[in-house]
Amino acid sequence: MRPLLVASLLMTPLLLAALPAVAQDSASPSSPNAGNLMGGMGGMSGIASKLPIPGVADDSAQSYLKAARSALASGKTGMAQEALERAESRLLDRDVAPSQAASPSSDPSVTAISQILQNLGAGKKAEALQLLDALIAKM
Repeated sequence: MRPLLVASLLMTPLLLAALPAVAQDSASPSSPNAGNLMGGMGGMSGIASKLPIPGVADDSAQSYLKAARSALASGKTGMAQEALERAESRLLDRDVAPSQAASPSSDPSVTAISQILQNLGAGKKAEALQLLDALIAKM
C-alpha cells in the first residue's frame, strides 16, 4: 500500500505538468472565414483563427487590395481579411521623425481599410466590397 501511495504522489506532479502540452494542438486553428474583427467575442474564444494567406504577385498594398477584392467577391472572407490587414500594414510602413512615431497615420487609405474591415466583421459584405472597389479605383 505504501509504495503505491509514494508512486502516486511522485507521478501526480508529472501528470499535471504534462496536461498543458497535451491540451495544445501543434497547429493553430485555421478558418476560411473572417473573424476576431469586432472586439467582443460573445462567448467565443478570444484566440483568432489562422487565416488563409493570399497569393500575390508582389508585396504591395495594391496587390493585397486586389487579392482582398477577389477573395471577398468569391465569399472567402478569411482570405479577404488577411489581404486587407496585409495591405494596411504596407500602407503603415512610412518614414517619420522619431518624435512623430506614435502619431497615427493620416493616410485616407488606412482609414478606408479600417472601414472595410469593420463592415466585413459586421457581415456587411456588399458594403465592404463597394468600399474596397472605391479604394482600388483611387490607387
